[in-house]
Amino acid sequence: MGAAVVASSRSLPRGGVTTTTQHKDRRTTMQRWLSRTSSLFSVRTHRRNWTQRAGGLVEAELPANPMLLLDEWLAAALKDGHIIERGFVLATSCADEGPTARTVVCRDVCEDGSITFGTNPNSLKGRSLRDEPRCEAVFRWGTRQVRVRGTCGVDAALTEEMFRTLPRAARVSLELLHPIGQGNDVSEAKHQELLADVEASSSDPQAPPATFTAYRITASTLEFYQSLREDFIVDRFLYVRDGAAWSPPVRLAG
Repeated sequence: MGAAVVASSRSLPRGGVTTTTQHKDRRTTMQRWLSRTSSLFSVRTHRRNWTQRAGGLVEAELPANPMLLLDEWLAAALKDGHIIERGFVLATSCADEGPTARTVVCRDVCEDGSITFGTNPNSLKGRSLRDEPRCEAVFRWGTRQVRVRGTCGVDAALTEEMFRTLPRAARVSLELLHPIGQGNDVSEAKHQELLADVEASSSDPQAPPATFTAYRITASTLEFYQSLREDFIVDRFLYVRDGAAWSPPVRLAG
């Protein structure tokens, strides 16, 4: 008992009394916490309200082709102003690096069951996909989520067209990065030099450099998840590719 009393007394301020300064510190800490918590609740409420306006998923009303539903959800995310509405997390894995993930931008959703994006083929994701083409893409908008599992490979025929749709500044920067190599070490001075070069450039590149290639993920499954409630009874449907078509969606629990 004595040891417990000693340990407890050490946690009190001098004389067992909280000073005015300590009161102020605690009040400031509480105000910061309340501010962050209020902001978090506001974001949660916005996300929940946005999804509720969309309505629940009914099995009989789902399209036979899941790419139509993915495209519909993308359009809704764009309309409601979600940040990086076309962004998705691309998860890859290879023997040397193990599992890795990063965010990329979806360029196209195709009815044939594929999605496309562009990246540097010599980046970590490019190297990983070269060694192991199986991957997963995860889209997330508030309480909606789509998981796309499949295989990914270079789409050389699409590379030039995709490159030309990039903003001019993006095309210029890719050309400037080509001799350096994206992901390699660069000094702060060189970084500032690159920024200035992009601003000063008047070129309009049309041919993609070696630092940019189009990729296509051919989906084998798509899983749609939507939560409208505070519990774990959610809308969750799985589509599985069956040759050139898709098997009817199956509702999953939780």
